Amino acid sequence: MTNRVALHLSGILARRVPRVLLAEPGVEIGFLRGGTVSERTESISSVAGWDALAVSSVSEDSEPYVNEARSSGIPVVVGSDLPYGYQVGDATFVMGATEGFGLAAALAVSMVDQGSRPLQTRLAWTVPGRALGAGTPVTFPEPIGALWAGRDESPLDWPRMTCLAAPEHSPWLGVAVNLRLQGPNGTEERIQGVADDAAFLRAASMSSALLAAARGAYPPGVNSPGDPQGVYLNLARGAGLETAGFVPD
Repeated sequence: MTNRVALHLSGILARRVPRVLLAEPGVEIGFLRGGTVSERTESISSVAGWDALAVSSVSEDSEPYVNEARSSGIPVVVGSDLPYGYQVGDATFVMGATEGFGLAAALAVSMVDQGSRPLQTRLAWTVPGRALGAGTPVTFPEPIGALWAGRDESPLDWPRMTCLAAPEHSPWLGVAVNLRLQGPNGTEERIQGVADDAAFLRAASMSSALLAAARGAYPPGVNSPGDPQGVYLNLARGAGLETAGFVPD
């Protein structure tokens, strides 16, 4: 199966995402800006005929391609959050594909087994910035460790959600998910976390969400990177994502 994906990326994502994508067999890339042309890549000026589009953000530069993709029924994967009030209609969008909140939401979705439902969830992620001197304490996997975090918006429409962003100055990106589930055998607690080089995680996450979108993993509307079938996480783990987790007694 060949997946043809169009890229409109900037900065380090423009360099790293193609490397991750080309490590996957059967992927062809169309560069809407920059990029090196090779046997499996080409420069393009339109997204027509491509399976999915990735953009760093919905901006003045990328919006013409985003609108073309929307009108053509092509899924759009956005590295950042969508602009405030942005309406997607019946188009398929994935937001937060390079952000900690997107990965945290994907982990949470993967932790809910069939026949179970979330009762209480805490998502936490790191963001670039000066570390807080107070707030809610969160423990991320090493080498990040414990940080203070502040409240943030939820990427999931689940009951009893607490979402926390922890600023820090480092090359790492961390995610921690605490989940209480109601399952067939009663309630249980689950915890998972990630800590890795931020540039690597962002590229691996964007690439995995893009390929998942190209393979039809997401329904119309606004989605986080996680999908119920686990396509995104399987691709991310294949790209090198490692998670730490345990079930408390």
